[in-house]
Amino acid sequence: MSGNNAHIKRLLETKHCPGGNLSEANLGRFNFSKADLSGAKLLFANLSRTNLTNANLSGADLTFANLVAADLSNSDLSGLDAKSINLFEAKLQSSDLSGADLSFANCVSANFNEANLCGAELQGANLIGAQLNNANMSGAHLTGANLGRAQLVGAILANADLSHGRFVDADFRDANLSGADLRNANLWNANLSGANLSGANLVGANLAHAKLDGAIGIYRENPMVIQHHDPQGVGMAPGIAYIGGPQAGGYQGGAGGLALPRPGMPR
Repeated sequence: MSGNNAHIKRLLETKHCPGGNLSEANLGRFNFSKADLSGAKLLFANLSRTNLTNANLSGADLTFANLVAADLSNSDLSGLDAKSINLFEAKLQSSDLSGADLSFANCVSANFNEANLCGAELQGANLIGAQLNNANMSGAHLTGANLGRAQLVGAILANADLSHGRFVDADFRDANLSGADLRNANLWNANLSGANLSGANLVGANLAHAKLDGAIGIYRENPMVIQHHDPQGVGMAPGIAYIGGPQAGGYQGGAGGLALPRPGMPR
């Protein structure tokens, strides 16, 4: 085991090691439920399949740590430094990750249901197949993140930065995306039924085959137009729909693009 041997021994005996040096320690499959690891250094540590339910890891450094299939349910992970952490199939439901830095983390198939991710950094993170139902991600930064097939039913993403993200087949039903930055996001075949998109920036977003039934706030006084665009830049092409900028005048439609009417407007 790497790290400070005295700190590791104290953790194993007492589950209490705030601020300890546990970097590169092999702590996989241990039971650290309700442990106090606040401010601990766990860089490159192995915590795969470890029980960390109801633990306190606030302010800890888990950069490049391995937490594959670890259970962090109901844990305090606020202010966590976890850049490039491996959370594949980890359980983080109802955990507090507010202000945590998970940039470029591997969160494939991780469970974040009802977690608090307010203001979290998730730039470039891989969240394919992740569960984020009813999670609070307001103000989170997900620039360039991949959330293909992710479940975000009822999630709060108000004022979140989702620009250049990939959300192919993602489920945003009844999610709050008000004020979100979705510029150049790929929402191909995403389910946005009942989602609140009031004030969201959708310029350059790909909404081809997206489900928009009951979506709120897409249409302003001058509705946006879904244009058929050739991704290679050779004019218009069918099958790929992109949101263009606001158009002058009233309801837009016709061969140049498909403008979707607001509720109550004629089809």
